[in-house]
Amino acid sequence: MIRFVSISAFRQAFDALLKVKRGVYANVPAEICKAFQNVTIEEIRVNRDMILMDNDSIVIKLRLPDKKQRLSKADGYRLIYMVLKNMPVVALLTIYPKRGPMQKLDLEDGELSELVKAFALESSSHQVVIHDINDHLKELILP
Repeated sequence: MIRFVSISAFRQAFDALLKVKRGVYANVPAEICKAFQNVTIEEIRVNRDMILMDNDSIVIKLRLPDKKQRLSKADGYRLIYMVLKNMPVVALLTIYPKRGPMQKLDLEDGELSELVKAFALESSSHQVVIHDINDHLKELILP
C-alpha cells in the first residue's frame, strides 16, 4: 500500500491556496486526489517530469489541471513530490498555480534542495503528516 505524506511547506502552500478569495483554487484537493487514485507506486515513480534523482529518491513535478478555472495541465497547478525508491512512499513537498492571484512560474533557485532537506528533517523527527489519498485532502491536511 502506498503511503502519502506531506511536509509543512506543502501544507502551508495548500492552505494558502484554499484561502484565496472567491474559492479561486477550491478544486485543488480534488485534482490531487484524482491524480493519485488507482495508480501503482511504479506508475507514480515513472513520470517524464523528473526534476531530481539520487540513489534513494526521485523528485517529480506533476502538472495538474484546474477544472474550476477551465485550465489545462499546462496552465493549472504544479505539484512537486518525492518518491522513495526502496519504499512505497510519496512525499508531497509543495504546490503552486501557474495562473491566478498566486501564480508562480517555477521554483526559486535553491528551493528544491530546501524542500528535500525539509522532508529529511521532518521525516526523521516524525513531523510529516500521513494522508489517505482516497479521502478528501482538505480535511486531512488542515488541523
